[in-house]
Amino acid sequence: MTLIYQTVDLFEFEQIKAILNSNGISFKCENTVVSMYNNFGTYKVYVSSHQLSKAQELIKNVFK
Repeated sequence: MTLIYQTVDLFEFEQIKAILNSNGISFKCENTVVSMYNNFGTYKVYVSSHQLSKAQELIKNVFK
């Protein structure tokens, strides 16, 4: 799995997950945000290497 996106913004994180899911791209998530203090940690999204270029293109189109 390859890290494709990292953010501290929960809304962006949820957007990325929804886009990948709706386009049939498998992904894994890592949430290191401390729930007590939402300003520490990151949200990370990983995809497999064979779906990397498609996922990058989708994300690029969202955040133009």
